[in-house]
Amino acid sequence: MNLIRRHLLGFAALLLAAAIPAYLLGGFAAVGGVWSLLLFAYLLLHWFHLVRLIRWLANPKLRLVPRGYGIWDDIFNTLLLQAKSRKKRKQQLGRSLQRFNRVIDAMPDGVIILDQEGRIEWMNRLAAVHLDLDFEKDQNGILKNLIRTPEFHSFLQQPLDDTPPTLKIRLSDGLKPRSVMLTRTTFETRLELLVTQDISAAEQLNETRSAFIANVSHELRTPLTVISGFLETLADLPDLPPGERAEFIGLMQQESNRMLNLITDLLTLARLENSGGGETHKQTFSLSELAEQICAEGRALSDGRHQFQSQIAENILVHGTESELHSALGNLVANAVRYTPEGGSITVSLHDNGSNAEFSVRDTGPGITPEHLPHLTERFYRADAGRNRKNGGTGLGLAIAKHALANHHAVLNISSSVGEGSTFSTKLEKAEAVGEP
Repeated sequence: MNLIRRHLLGFAALLLAAAIPAYLLGGFAAVGGVWSLLLFAYLLLHWFHLVRLIRWLANPKLRLVPRGYGIWDDIFNTLLLQAKSRKKRKQQLGRSLQRFNRVIDAMPDGVIILDQEGRIEWMNRLAAVHLDLDFEKDQNGILKNLIRTPEFHSFLQQPLDDTPPTLKIRLSDGLKPRSVMLTRTTFETRLELLVTQDISAAEQLNETRSAFIANVSHELRTPLTVISGFLETLADLPDLPPGERAEFIGLMQQESNRMLNLITDLLTLARLENSGGGETHKQTFSLSELAEQICAEGRALSDGRHQFQSQIAENILVHGTESELHSALGNLVANAVRYTPEGGSITVSLHDNGSNAEFSVRDTGPGITPEHLPHLTERFYRADAGRNRKNGGTGLGLAIAKHALANHHAVLNISSSVGEGSTFSTKLEKAEAVGEP
C-alpha cells in the first residue's frame, strides 16, 4: 500500500509540475491538453510493461525477469526475488528427494506403493530386485499382471484390516530361487503399501539346520542300533562263548568310540564357529614343531601301511591358537591316511614363503571328481559315504579345518585329479620371534 501511495503521489507531482507552465502559456485549455498527453503516455508505459510481464509469465524459463520503470521496477524486483526463492526451495526439495531416495534404497526391505487398481505408483530398487521387476519399465504397471501366480493374486485381493496380510512366495531370477515375504498395509486414502523382505538366507539357514540335525541323528542312530542289538543279544544269551562275547564287546567299543569322536568333532566345530576369529588364547608358537608332531601322529595312524614323507622347514613361527591349528592340520593328515590305499604315498610339507608359511598334504589316493570339490568342507558331506564310515571318519574333519583356518585368516585350498591323488594346502601368516624388532 505504501508503494502504491508513493507512486500515485509521484504521478500527481508530475501532473502539477506540467500544469503550471501549461497554465501560464495557454490557460486551462493548455493544462487539459498536457494532462491528456501525460495520461496517454502513462497508459502506454503501463501497457508496455504489462505485455512484458504477460510474456514472461507465459514462459519464465526462456528469459530473466524483465527490468521496468517506476512501479514496474518494484514489481519486477519483487518477482525476481520470488523466482530466486522458488528456485532455492526447488533445489532444497530436490536434494531432500535425492536423500530420501538414497535412504529408501539403503533400506533392507523393498517398498511398493499401489493405487486402488493395484497399479505401481512408486517402488524402490530393492523391491524390483526382490520381485524380479524392471525398475524403469514396470513403473505404473499393474502388479498382478507382472507376477502371474494364483497365490499372489489371492494375496492382493485379501481385505486390509487390523492384521496386515502376509505371503511367502518363491521366485526365480533365472539364477537361483528367492524366498520373499510380502506384507500389505494401508498407506493413504485409496493407496496401500507393499513391503518385501528377502528371507532366502533365513530359509537356507533353516534348511541347513534341518539337514544338520538329520545328519547328526543318522550318524548316531547307526552305532546306537549296533550297540543296542549286541546288548540285547548278550542279555538274551548269557551263555555265549567267550570268543563271541569278546567280539561283541569289541564291536560295541568300536561303535562307542565312533560316537565319542562324532560328539568331540561336533563340540570342536561349535567352538570354532562361536570363536569368530577373536584374539582370545592366541599366542606365538612354533608351527614347525606342531607340523613335526602332526607328522608323528600321521605315521602312528598309518602304522606302516603307507610311504610317509615329511619336508618341514625349521623355525617358522605363527600367531594363533595352537589347538585350533592342530585340529585343522591334523585332520588334513588324518584324511590322507584314511583315504590313501595301503602302499600309497603321503607327503607332508611346510615351506617358508617369505611373509607366509605354506602347509600342504599330498597323497596318492584315488582322487576326487570335480563335482565334489566345492562341497567337501560342508558338514557330513562325503564323496564316498560308505568308505568314509568304514575308515572311521565323522564327515566333519574338513569343516573343522575350514573354520579353524578361517579364524586365522587362512583359506583351505583343495586340488585333486581322479587316479592321481589330492593336495590340501593353506598359507598362514608368519609371526616374528619374541624379542625381534
